[in-house]
Amino acid sequence: RHQELLQARKPTLTGREIEVLQLVAKGMTSRLIGETLFISENTVKNHIRNILDKLGLHSRNEAVLYAVRENLISIG
Repeated sequence: RHQELLQARKPTLTGREIEVLQLVAKGMTSRLIGETLFISENTVKNHIRNILDKLGLHSRNEAVLYAVRENLISIG
C-alpha cells in the first residue's frame, strides 16, 4: 500500500517531454531538438522548464539522470 502511494505521487511527464529528454540525453541543444521535432527552440525550452518544474530539479543533466533511473528513457 505504501509503495502504491509513493507511485501515485510520481510526477507524470507527457510523451513529448519524454521525447525531448531522450534527445537531451543524446547531447542535443535546444535548437537541434527543435529542428528534429519540428518545433521552435522556445517550445523546447518550455518543455524542459516544465520537466524541471514537475520533477523539482535544476538542470537538464539531473532530468536525464532521473529519466534513466525511472526507465523513462534509455541511453546508448
